[in-house]
Amino acid sequence: MAPDATARSYSEAYDLIKGCKDVDVLNTASAKVSLKAQARVPGAKRIPGSDIYATGKGRSFRAGGLLNMETKEIPTHAAKMKNMVTCGMRCTAIGSMHVIFALYGYSTFTWRWAAIGWFIFAFFGIVGITMGYHRMLTHKSFKTYKWLEYLIAFIGTQAGQGDPIEWVSTHRYHHLHTDTPLDPHSPYEGFWWSHLLWLTGTEHSLLDYANVPDLKNQLFYRVMEFTFFPLLFIVKPILMYKMGGMAQVCWTCAFPLVWGYHTTFLVNSASHIWGSRPYNTGDLSTNNIWVALLAFGEGWHNAHHAFPYSARHGLEWWEFDPTWYLICALKSLGLVWDVQVPSEKAKALKRNKPASAAAAAPVAEAEADTACGRDQDGKAANTSKEE
Repeated sequence: MAPDATARSYSEAYDLIKGCKDVDVLNTASAKVSLKAQARVPGAKRIPGSDIYATGKGRSFRAGGLLNMETKEIPTHAAKMKNMVTCGMRCTAIGSMHVIFALYGYSTFTWRWAAIGWFIFAFFGIVGITMGYHRMLTHKSFKTYKWLEYLIAFIGTQAGQGDPIEWVSTHRYHHLHTDTPLDPHSPYEGFWWSHLLWLTGTEHSLLDYANVPDLKNQLFYRVMEFTFFPLLFIVKPILMYKMGGMAQVCWTCAFPLVWGYHTTFLVNSASHIWGSRPYNTGDLSTNNIWVALLAFGEGWHNAHHAFPYSARHGLEWWEFDPTWYLICALKSLGLVWDVQVPSEKAKALKRNKPASAAAAAPVAEAEADTACGRDQDGKAANTSKEE
């Protein structure tokens, strides 16, 4: 389904779902919205160089999230409080790392420190985030030994992007509701919202983590939920300072985290705004070569949304995907197995047709007319199961 297969704009979908009391909506794929309808919304502003018209919604954790939906696993008031704490911790951690790097990066710079900082970023990023949090835990693209899974997940916590339960839950909701109001970071609310500002305004109903029972049932991940923050943002900087002063804090803590934040954030923002869409996903995801180069293959995001289960994101031979190369190396050593990739038939079925062929094909324009944007059977309109 192309993004224009329904007539509802993002803003209309937002107003429809706002205040919804049906808790099952959160865990049901949302109906896709229309690029063309969104472009006609009064006050919508075009993101430069793209076909996306954005309307900011002014969400804030202080208001508990403007959608004000019901929660499923924890009381709504507890979710609102958790939202304030979670967003406050995020802003404090991210902000403090930026401040430290801004204050000490120039005065302590040497090529040796820069190399050390980049290596730390690359190791935690490719092993912990792109391979671990994303392809292993979120999408289960491959299997490995439990001891190695836990080691990789712990490495992921050192990238400063949250504990595994929080990260995986957020990304699963992103895929379930891509570029609809329940997506945590759609560019339909603006580039800066999708890149960074969403961290200050997560919808509180997302924070009961109802979509990660596989991780919540494991003691290791429950412990990581409460220990990763003090270990990374308090204990580690203190130890680094004692070992080498502010230069060591700057280049072993602040620089790798700041660089890692923005490369990951670019996947959420740039890879839903600029680039190509070779596969029919029904959302804004794009293949963006420069994001792929910065983020270890994660920039082949349209391919990833077409085949979320795939351990390989760069599906063409020339598409640089070092995370995939690492998975292949581990597979050759017998450390991972059941590695998932789409078949050639599956890729052919998902590829966008040329404009002439697409114009000749009938387009189903089903619309979700009932409360909270679901169809009469209680399912989201215009959704289908991936092959």
